[in-house]
Amino acid sequence: MAGGISEALVTTAVGLFVAIPAVWMFNYFTNRVEAFDVEMGNSSSELIDYFLKRSQRAGAPK
Repeated sequence: MAGGISEALVTTAVGLFVAIPAVWMFNYFTNRVEAFDVEMGNSSSELIDYFLKRSQRAGAPK
């Protein structure tokens, strides 16, 4: 019975050895994607504002 418990503990240790770095990398890349999403949102808002101001200037009487 001790052999089965030992094998289970080794399997658990190997699983944790693989899972912990995987979770760290998942969180790292998730945060990078979220930051990129925010930057893309800001850039798109600036671009829309630019075109709206430009179209308002073009339509103004001279």
